[in-house]
Amino acid sequence: MNRLFSFAAIITAVIISETAYAQHFDKSDLSVSLQGWYGIDIEDIRPTPLTRNGYMTYEVAVGLQTKPEHECQYAEAFGFPMINIGISIASMGDFQMADNTKFPNLYSIFGSFERSLLRTKAFSMGYQFDFGATYNPGRYDPVNQPSNNWLSSPFMAYFGAGAFAKFHIGKRWEVGADFMFRHYSNGRLALPNEALNALGGGIFARYRLSDYDYRKYKTYSKIEDPEYDKGMQYMITFGTGFHTCQSEWRAYVENPNLTLSPEQQKEAASELKAHPKFSLSFDAMYRYSLRYATGIGVDLFYSSNMDALKAADKVLYSPEAINNCPGYAPLSIGLAVVQEVYWRNLAIHVAIGAYPYRHKGVNSSSVVTDGDKAMMEEDRERGWHYEKAGLRYYFPKLGNTFVGFAIKSHSIKAEYLEFSVGVKL
Repeated sequence: MNRLFSFAAIITAVIISETAYAQHFDKSDLSVSLQGWYGIDIEDIRPTPLTRNGYMTYEVAVGLQTKPEHECQYAEAFGFPMINIGISIASMGDFQMADNTKFPNLYSIFGSFERSLLRTKAFSMGYQFDFGATYNPGRYDPVNQPSNNWLSSPFMAYFGAGAFAKFHIGKRWEVGADFMFRHYSNGRLALPNEALNALGGGIFARYRLSDYDYRKYKTYSKIEDPEYDKGMQYMITFGTGFHTCQSEWRAYVENPNLTLSPEQQKEAASELKAHPKFSLSFDAMYRYSLRYATGIGVDLFYSSNMDALKAADKVLYSPEAINNCPGYAPLSIGLAVVQEVYWRNLAIHVAIGAYPYRHKGVNSSSVVTDGDKAMMEEDRERGWHYEKAGLRYYFPKLGNTFVGFAIKSHSIKAEYLEFSVGVKL
């Protein structure tokens, strides 16, 4: 769990350092902001429904305003964005449940990318992305926290995306509002992991340490003779991570046919293991601009838990479903469309793919009974498509090697958190 928190904190620091590049950075480029944000849980899938599903988040952040004086072609290409690093407290104690389950506050450190698409002397609006790590002091416990089935590990990843609008008061003050989607998840490092997905809005105020002329900077500039490696790029990536199997959880912990007491559920949950997963990817992308590259990839995925998955399926599904399934093969093959978005040596990496070969036991075509069908509707891991999204950091002086992390998911349901190393050929 500490790896998740440490890696996300390192990535946040890298985002700031990639923007600041100390030889051009000056404290006059900094700002301080405060925000209050109210969100509503949009996926109420708790064992006991929420009687109050809204909560407050309080944030303080330090921002770095990119400028032409920084001589960064990426900053110019993105319209001189604001890069922030901050801390937040999400007041989960605002949630209320009929069984009086108490929720902890969530404490996050995050980095954000804030870009204006429209900028005038008095007004700006645009979009924002957040990446960070979250500490959760109170976790799922079938005895004491039976309804808290989305917070089951001490550390989680945080992601946010949304739009903002703000008014400029003089050359130093800003006040505004935003509307955002926010997601907290442990990437299936532990179960249950129903995650927290919220929509909401907030108001914020920002003070800049120096005067800022909003009319001076364009929201987009066409860079003349940008410096980047244009053309075809080929990457080989090795990834690994750990996955806690949802089917095992449903078979041995939350199986209604077993009628386990909360204490027995807690013991059964403690016996489940996280299984290692591995991947090998071959990507071919064409980098056609300073900011973007697009291509295709071939992914090989290896799962080490096929015996455990088969044993769980025998508990969950009928013998007919087991006999009709295509089998249990540890190797899966995926074909994906791949996109990267660059900021200097840092890249957002996204892949959307489908499996031409994947035998993960029982699937939608092999179930025959109503009970099988109801169970399969809850199992999004065995679909025919997948997604991967994360960050990569390239080391040009080390033979174009890179490190990264990504969440692999099915229908936006996390399968595992993957850490990777690779090389650009």
